[in-house]
Amino acid sequence: MAGDYADLEFGLVYDKARDAFDVSLRFTGVDTVDWPEHPADLLHLDLAALTEVLDDEDAYAETLTRMVFGSAEISRFYEKAMAAAHSDPIHVRLHIDGPGRFHAIRWELLRDPLTGLPIATNSTVLFSRYLSGSDWRPVPVRKAGDPVALAVIAAPSDLADYAPGGRQLAPVDRKDECARAKTALAGYRTEVLPNATLAAIAARLQDPDDPIDVLYLVAHGALTDDVPLLFLETVDGKADPVDARRLVEAFQHLETKPTLAMLMSCRSAPTASTDHGALAALGPRLAAAGIAAVVAMQGDVTMASAQTFSERFFAEFADDGVVDRAVAVARGVIRNRPDWWVPVLFSRLRSGRTYYRTEVGGETWSSLALMMRTGRFTPVLGPGFADGIVGSRIEIARRWARRWQMPINPAGRGNFAQVAQYLRVGRSPGEVRAFLVDYLMSDLRDRRRRADDTDLIAQVPQHLLDAAEPEPVILELGRLLRESDPDEPYRAAASLPVKVYVTTGWTDLLQQALRANGKTPTTLCFPWNDSIEQVDARALEQPTVAKPWVYHLFGRLDNPDSVVLTEDDHFEWLTAWIDQRPSIPPAVSASLMKNSLMFLGYRLDDWDFRVVFQGIKSFGGSSRLRANTHVGVQVRPESQTIEPEAAQRYLESYFGEDRVSLFWAATRDFLSELRANSATPP
Repeated sequence: MAGDYADLEFGLVYDKARDAFDVSLRFTGVDTVDWPEHPADLLHLDLAALTEVLDDEDAYAETLTRMVFGSAEISRFYEKAMAAAHSDPIHVRLHIDGPGRFHAIRWELLRDPLTGLPIATNSTVLFSRYLSGSDWRPVPVRKAGDPVALAVIAAPSDLADYAPGGRQLAPVDRKDECARAKTALAGYRTEVLPNATLAAIAARLQDPDDPIDVLYLVAHGALTDDVPLLFLETVDGKADPVDARRLVEAFQHLETKPTLAMLMSCRSAPTASTDHGALAALGPRLAAAGIAAVVAMQGDVTMASAQTFSERFFAEFADDGVVDRAVAVARGVIRNRPDWWVPVLFSRLRSGRTYYRTEVGGETWSSLALMMRTGRFTPVLGPGFADGIVGSRIEIARRWARRWQMPINPAGRGNFAQVAQYLRVGRSPGEVRAFLVDYLMSDLRDRRRRADDTDLIAQVPQHLLDAAEPEPVILELGRLLRESDPDEPYRAAASLPVKVYVTTGWTDLLQQALRANGKTPTTLCFPWNDSIEQVDARALEQPTVAKPWVYHLFGRLDNPDSVVLTEDDHFEWLTAWIDQRPSIPPAVSASLMKNSLMFLGYRLDDWDFRVVFQGIKSFGGSSRLRANTHVGVQVRPESQTIEPEAAQRYLESYFGEDRVSLFWAATRDFLSELRANSATPP
């Protein structure tokens, strides 16, 4: 099922007052625009009626199908969407915004109202429960590579002492479960946690140098008032019934989270699990904690089905990282078994893809190399270039949000412009900029105090750290880093055959790197406010590769009043970009309108990128940009609020198909490959 997919989404939002769901429907074909529809009638789901037929799969499926497609509007929309999709593969996403008891419905048993066959086993359908929420932490997309799995087998020695709901917990054979896990995870570098304590799980997942891609968890579970309990272990191997809320809290505080979690009920009984799907209730909670996709068992499952499903799922998942497709294929393998519906997917990924690929076609590299050789190439450098020296703006924003206890939802606390805007309330613009300078200086001093002799900051002269201005310290750190690292981004950028560099960075790190490369840069700054002196470009020597211009769009740290920080600053900058256009040197204007552009060191959700992107697009309209060979956007992998496929469509909507390429790679990796490919003649 490779290639493009149509999308059919059922959105259900719970109305507590009427104990029913408001329904929204959306279909997007492979080659069509959205068809949205909002049925007038609410959807009522009778949980008591479903409970009565819980042990009869056919009756349950018929009852659920009758409830959902009993609505003429829903049924008509579904039939229209499936007919429009025709033979194209289609994502069917069920988005439930409501109490946990409605997640416990066996939605995978829903049948097609025309054929009477299960929707989830249709060979062209990827069926998942799509989860989202404005207060949830963003989901990162990782680089394809050597995946690492962590197998956690909870086998407490005293399970016989527990009988939740009157159900005796069977002992867990750790050796057998480990063997099953390793077989299922054959394509992964698999670690088995020796002791399945909550602290040990969190500690292993916290290692930023060796992140875990997949969490494979085997444990007994139970439901208490709709809150799942997970029977983990204490340090001495006894049972530790962990409330799901404790588990979610532990995951929320992890900086690096697994992309996927698979929750397996214990299968120590002779033929099947006996937890009645209690662990499936963890799915939405773990997704809320930041895990992109969770596969769980929503009912008792036989050992044969569970093992067959998991082995096929991980084999498919390792192939392309599309979790919806992997579940569909694995579910198809067990479709003739009575428990085929038990595996359930909770996903927060619209595309289903959990990693990005950095491979770029040779034709694209050849095109870039040609534009560079002919002088029609303009790099636009983002804040990510300085992350290794001053830290990322995401981290600065999060620290400010914590310091001032800002009431900003977790997803927005890494938004630097938004956090700076909140800080701006009740303060003057100059005070916010003073906070920035003070923060950078105090952070550099703190790093020096914590540093050991191997840290580069330990080599920075103390008199620079004792001063009030952070720029000299930043430049010294930049020099040390460039001299010790041949792939340091500024060092790599300075070696490019470029006449005009455009940057939203605040420092002279690029100019310093250019000088170290034997070039003589000229520094210019867009005069978006009165603090910036306008320069008569006619009096300047025209830029060359040996004497390039560096054009700062968002100000410079040596003039704090020139720095673009808050949301208001960005809006003011856009206004100035229109009003002050005649002040932009013709060489800069030409480099933005006529050259191939390469955005480097950005996240697509950065205000810097969005504002500059729109500003450049306004230069003669997007048609001028479409005339170029193509535009490239090197997107920092930690971009977290937009997925690769959505990002590609977003940019193509401005530049036209085949005019834009996305490179999901670390800045240093991309620049290294760019230089290597550019050095090779066509």
